[in-house]
Amino acid sequence: MNLSKSSRSSLIVSELEALIDSSIRESIQVKQILLGNMITKIANAAEQIISTLRRGNKILVMGNGGSAADAQHLAAELVGRFERERRSLPIMALTSDTSVLTAIANDYGVDQLFARQIEGLGTPGDLILAISTSGNSPNILEGVKTAIAKELNVIGLTGATGGELESLCPLSLCVPSSRTARIQEAHTTICHVLCEAVEASLEQKPAKITPITQDFSQNIPKLVDSLEESYQENFNLSQVKLLILDFDGVLTDNRVLVSQDGTESVWCNRGDGWGIARLKEKGIEILVLSTELNQVVRARCQKLGIDCIHGCDDKLAALKQILAERSLERENVAYIGNDVNDLACMSYVGIPIAVADAVPEIKNVARIITKNRGGYGAVREFADLILKALTVSRN
Repeated sequence: MNLSKSSRSSLIVSELEALIDSSIRESIQVKQILLGNMITKIANAAEQIISTLRRGNKILVMGNGGSAADAQHLAAELVGRFERERRSLPIMALTSDTSVLTAIANDYGVDQLFARQIEGLGTPGDLILAISTSGNSPNILEGVKTAIAKELNVIGLTGATGGELESLCPLSLCVPSSRTARIQEAHTTICHVLCEAVEASLEQKPAKITPITQDFSQNIPKLVDSLEESYQENFNLSQVKLLILDFDGVLTDNRVLVSQDGTESVWCNRGDGWGIARLKEKGIEILVLSTELNQVVRARCQKLGIDCIHGCDDKLAALKQILAERSLERENVAYIGNDVNDLACMSYVGIPIAVADAVPEIKNVARIITKNRGGYGAVREFADLILKALTVSRN
C-alpha cells in the first residue's frame, strides 16, 4: 500500500509526539522519585553548602561534558544571582579556565584536571561538589580523593548506580535513572533547589558582610567574623537548655598516657571547666555522653560537677532517652563531637558543633565549627558564644 506524502508526514508527526510524550513522562517520573525518596538528602546537601558559606569557606564544583556545564551554571547562579538580590558568594567552577585545563591535561594528563586545581585552591573546610552521571569519571574520582586528603568536604551528584563516586563521598545524591539525559535534567533541578535554599537562608539574616575588595587579605578576617556573627544569631543560642559533650577529643586532646600498671591519664583544659561552670550558673545543663569505659571520664565529670554517661554503646538511643526524660525539644539541645561515633547524635540535635580538629564526616553535619581543637578550649569557646547570646537576648 502506497502512502501519500501527507499521510507519511502525519505518521512521522505521530511518532515524534509519542517520543516526546515518553521522554517527558520519564523525566517527570524521575523527579517524582526524587520527591518521594531524596528530599532529606537534598536538604542535607543544602545545609552543608549554607554552613560552608557561613564559615567563610568556598564551594568548588567540577564535572565533565554536560556536567561541566552544570558546574558552570551553578556557579553563575550563586556568584551572580538566582532569583533574589543579595551579596555574591564564593563558588567556583573548576571547568571554566581553558588555559588551566589545557595546561594540566598536557602536562599531567586529563585524570588530573580537577585534582591539580583542588590541590592549589582548596583549603580545609571548603566544599567540593562533584558531578558525574556515571560516578566513575577518573578525573572526578581523582579530584575527590585529593579533596578528602586535604580535609575538604565532598558532596557527590551522580546517577542510579552511584559508581565509585558514591563510595568516596560522605553524602551522595544518586538520581534514580540510568539515562544520562534524565540524570542531567534531575541534576539541574537539584542545583536550582540548592540555589533557592541558599538564597532563602541569606534572606533570614540581614547582610552584615564586608565586601571583598582588591585588598583581599585585609578583608577576609572581617568577612569571616561577620559571617560567624550572623550565623550564630540564626541558631538562637540563647535557647540552648542542654549541652552534651563527647569526652575523648572534645574535653581532651584525644591523647592518653598509659602507666606500667595500666592506669590511663588524659589531658584536659582548665578553661573548658571555667566555661562549663559559667553555663551551669545560667541554668544550662551539661552532660557527657561517651563510649569510653575508663573511670577517668567519671572522675573528670565529678570534678566539673556535671552528669556523665560513659561506656555507652548506642549514643543515639541514650540521647533520645535523655531528651524524653527532660521533655526537651531537639532545637534546645547542642552537641559537641569530633569523631564518627558522634555522627548520629549530631545529626539528631538542633545545634551540632564540631571541634576544629574533628574528622571531615563530623564537620559535614556541624552547624558550628570551633576555632579551637578538642582539649584546647573548644568547649570554653562555645560556652562563651552561648553566654554572649544570653546577654544579647536579655538586653
